[in-house]
Amino acid sequence: MTAHSAQHPHVIVVIPAHDEAGAIGAAVTAVRASAHHADVQLRLIVVADACTDDTAAIARSAGVEVLEIGANNVGAARAAGFEHALTGLADVTDAPLGAEQWLVTTDADSHVPLDWFAKQAEHRDRGADVVVGTVMLAPVPGADPVGLAWAAEYAEKITGRRHSHIHGANLAFTARAYRAVAGFRSLADDEDVDLVARLRRSDAVVVTATDMPVMTSRRTTGRAPRGFAQTLGALHA
Repeated sequence: MTAHSAQHPHVIVVIPAHDEAGAIGAAVTAVRASAHHADVQLRLIVVADACTDDTAAIARSAGVEVLEIGANNVGAARAAGFEHALTGLADVTDAPLGAEQWLVTTDADSHVPLDWFAKQAEHRDRGADVVVGTVMLAPVPGADPVGLAWAAEYAEKITGRRHSHIHGANLAFTARAYRAVAGFRSLADDEDVDLVARLRRSDAVVVTATDMPVMTSRRTTGRAPRGFAQTLGALHA
């Protein structure tokens, strides 16, 4: 076990999933690989939200903890996952640094990098309470005008090692910071933007990081009304 994992051994990851039978297996595999690489103790919760397919069954067959809800709302799904995970745990408001849980969320159609947790640990060791990461598009063979257009637009909000993007697919925070702002709200979209805005208004140290990008789906029909898929869809138009 590394020095860091001995100090911060527990990580809770919540993945909201609405009809993601085709993607959830790969998402779970990537998260587990990253946890093994960083030598952290992982509690992974898939929140199967209003699913009409085999998302929950596939996640369970992979040995993942599954919470089934019927909200059909990504903000409610993330909130339910963390509420479920934190219920019964000691209040961390006055816990010493490093004695609390590290909470992470990503999306069911995304693949986290192998060093994802290791990079988060580096930022946390430098004082971050919240780490806001970036995303990258899954590659396609041949010419990729949509990908190039997206990358050019995306780069406009990146300055050096910092950026002004917010993605639920790549977001981590201490339990202390999360509880201090009452967590995710039941919003149909921009629940991640809303949470980070409240964290920034609190006393949390928020770090934006470009060194841990999550690869995300290129689909143009998404689950959230104004989500990432809609951004890509506009570039296709």
